[in-house]
Amino acid sequence: MAEQFVGQEMLVSQEGSLYYWNRTAKSSSAEVDYLAVRNGTVHPVEVKSSAAGSLRSLHLFLKTYPESGKALVFSDRPYADLPEQNMTFLPLYSAFAATKGW
Repeated sequence: MAEQFVGQEMLVSQEGSLYYWNRTAKSSSAEVDYLAVRNGTVHPVEVKSSAAGSLRSLHLFLKTYPESGKALVFSDRPYADLPEQNMTFLPLYSAFAATKGW
């Protein structure tokens, strides 16, 4: 349900364009829920409905594409900026404003 909410908010904030990333490698797959384009920079977006989860795919995306923007993780946990991991945790309700393409 949380992923659906963020997807609908992003569909509007991204002006009708919604993208995701997946990688299929031998015995391994990875997926990032959405990609947001802000000021010409692609930001990976993950949605977590609970605090559980390792964000392994998100870390792989950031390592594979070091020129990408900061990762945005929407969840029910409080706001937290983690510059050392190039990641920001945001509340679900901020999905539209945080992904607006400016």
